[in-house]
Amino acid sequence: MKIHVQIFCALFSLAIATKVDYSGHMVIRVVPQTEEQVKFLSALESSSSIDFWTRSVAANRFTDIHVSPESYNRVARALLEHGMNHKIHIANLGVLGKEEQQSIALRRALASNNKAIDVENYHTYEEIMAYLADLASTNPLVSTLVAGTSVEGRQIVQATISSDRSANKPIAWFDCIIHAREWITAATCVWIIDTITSGYAGTDAEITALVDQYDWKFVPVANPDGYANSWSNDRLWRKNRAINSGSACVGVDLNRNFPSGFGGEGSSNLPCSETHHGVSALSEPESQTLDALIAADRGRVKAAISMHSYSQLWLSSYSYSSALPVEYPEMMNAMKAGVDALVATYGTPYEYGSTGTVLCKSDICSTETNSLFHFTRVQFVTIFVAYLTDIASGTTTDHYYENEGVVHSYTIELRDKGRYGFQLPASQIVSTATETWNGIKAFMNAI
Repeated sequence: MKIHVQIFCALFSLAIATKVDYSGHMVIRVVPQTEEQVKFLSALESSSSIDFWTRSVAANRFTDIHVSPESYNRVARALLEHGMNHKIHIANLGVLGKEEQQSIALRRALASNNKAIDVENYHTYEEIMAYLADLASTNPLVSTLVAGTSVEGRQIVQATISSDRSANKPIAWFDCIIHAREWITAATCVWIIDTITSGYAGTDAEITALVDQYDWKFVPVANPDGYANSWSNDRLWRKNRAINSGSACVGVDLNRNFPSGFGGEGSSNLPCSETHHGVSALSEPESQTLDALIAADRGRVKAAISMHSYSQLWLSSYSYSSALPVEYPEMMNAMKAGVDALVATYGTPYEYGSTGTVLCKSDICSTETNSLFHFTRVQFVTIFVAYLTDIASGTTTDHYYENEGVVHSYTIELRDKGRYGFQLPASQIVSTATETWNGIKAFMNAI
């Protein structure tokens, strides 16, 4: 009887916390066939408040668009007018959201481990902060730093895992949940932190070696206000919670607020857009905090990874340009090592390459990576033109690479390919985190 009461209370508390009702909302998928159609989708995203979940800048790659019941006919008609049919990819986001909340509540009611946090479930901002504080007080490997505060005054905390803080070792650096609705990124980072701290000093030889070689630094919740809002009010909230002067629309896309390529393609100056870049580069306290943290360790950061979802991609610079970095062959080899290990874990398909130019499928580039660079850059891009991907300006990954000199700066887009989108079930946290961690270990050992 007691367990039924616990489950009911957990479900009730989560239900009343969800304010925005997505019943009847859909995700539709469209595949542009021509350059003109691609340009239309790009213009539609930057000039409207329509919620693009993914957008490709090349023909024959899918774009996912979230539509409300009120906007569905208008969007479908606009697509059809430009020669594009669509299919309904997720029929009812409201149903998906309820299933997610029920799964979280059930997991909470049934969890019986003795850890400070259940790493197999999703957790609020407050729960993650409490976990980090507990870890710092009980594990000598871990220290925490309140690096800044958000628009609404929440702490932005960096957790450091180090076996010798005085050694000034090279750093593996991670930002997580910069886009609030991408819950799997925070869950994955928490799982990795837990795995590293519990696996050090004899329990796991590989983890011990990696901690002895590198300091590991995580910002598990880089967008605390947006993340809190995604729990309390709007599950699909993306941006921070900045007030935009002269507009009723709230929020800046923090991953469009960095200096590299600021204000360019893949971002918007419209406050109501999901990719609103803000009034200027680093205008937001959250992006200022990340900038200050990475700059404080300038010269020591060996790898910087920005965790995102979804699409199953491992991406290097540049994001805002089709140019390839001069270190691109080195980047490709490192990404190949990571993706090969990731894919080998459960067979989850991933692609990798430059965000703005080229993606290699794991089965294409798995054995011939080095030979790809016998081609000229023009030949290389021509050969793989079918794998062009998503331009985005003002991103963390480009900033870390271009302005902080971190060659191995990447975005990892976690599961899935759109079956659940941003509402990946809690039952997939462990498998997602496990394969990602396997990829990161192999990548770190390769660089």
